[in-house]
Amino acid sequence: MAKKRKIKPRIRYDLKIISWCMNNGYKLYPVPEGNNFRIVLEYKGSKKKSELVYNKKKWSDRIWEVYGLIYDNKCLEKK
Repeated sequence: MAKKRKIKPRIRYDLKIISWCMNNGYKLYPVPEGNNFRIVLEYKGSKKKSELVYNKKKWSDRIWEVYGLIYDNKCLEKK
């Protein structure tokens, strides 16, 4: 029996996406908690911490992924 491979979400390393998000008030950054990190989403002054904890290798990819999700859902120019 063949093993199923995990499919990773597609991460887009696109500075245009980051630029759009920051110009529209979205900021994502890591906050250390011991040896791990939580990601904070800041939007026009309100902050929300992630429930999940990420290690030092995963938090950066998750930030890029979330910026991509925000851009896909909120950017009216794209639609």
